[in-house]
Amino acid sequence: MLESLEELRVFVQIAESGSLAGAARAMGMAPNTVSRRLAALEERLGAQLLYRTTRSLSVSDTGRAFLLKARRILQEVDAAEHLVLEHRQGLSGTVRVGVTSVLVQDLLSPLSQLLEQHSSLDVQLFVYDRPVNPITEGLDIVIIGGSLVDSTLVTRKLTDIHTILVASSAYLERYGTPQRPDDLRRHESVVFYRDPPQTTWVLHDAREQVHVVPLKARLEVNDGRTMMDALEAGMGIGLTSPRILARRPALRRILPDFGLGIIPVSAVYPASGPRSERLQAVLELIREALGDKSGEVSR
Repeated sequence: MLESLEELRVFVQIAESGSLAGAARAMGMAPNTVSRRLAALEERLGAQLLYRTTRSLSVSDTGRAFLLKARRILQEVDAAEHLVLEHRQGLSGTVRVGVTSVLVQDLLSPLSQLLEQHSSLDVQLFVYDRPVNPITEGLDIVIIGGSLVDSTLVTRKLTDIHTILVASSAYLERYGTPQRPDDLRRHESVVFYRDPPQTTWVLHDAREQVHVVPLKARLEVNDGRTMMDALEAGMGIGLTSPRILARRPALRRILPDFGLGIIPVSAVYPASGPRSERLQAVLELIREALGDKSGEVSR
């Protein structure tokens, strides 16, 4: 069994490194040892997991399906081992967290304090601005806005984000401040890249009346930090949240009497396998870091 697990680790490392030599360096093994263990795994399975030439390496269709399962198995084995160690030694091991760029800043200070308290704990932080499945990405936790429907995942709501319209002071001085939703028609906008593209904003007033406004988006971006930088540079009007507005003094909220909906923020993680103490500690830290900042901020 232990030999089989080592073969799985070798295969996963080869797939992630993109070469046998890279896997050998990462695992501290001789290249011929890595090659032998891969060959033994493929022979035992009766399937070719990797296509290899002198210049390239790629994962076969069978190998991609096997890779997802292998990662999950190794994660569960590692979690089981660390569960025992944590009871003896306190929090230890590595937690891999995926988070959007607009939320990562809220986590840095609390994570710093947690790592200072637990010298044997490590955190790997991956910043995404696209839907991410923790299983396929090999992550322990993913913090997402909106929903990710998957029966193999557990979703734990952390907070709500109130979506608001903002623009830079320089932009508003140059082009004027919109006083009602229809005024947005003559303004530039900065939006997230989507397929199909976003073409309207839907605003709600205090009487729950709906105002659908066409967008004139000449700039589309694929990450939240770039979105905020573009808005601060005066490139148009865009959407953000009160928590981010509070950190961007060059931006001003516009049309404060109109809402654009609420986005739930949740932690998503695999449903299978043991839940380690280190994972629960990081999850609780994230909940506390995000859960007390969902209120409106106006400026």
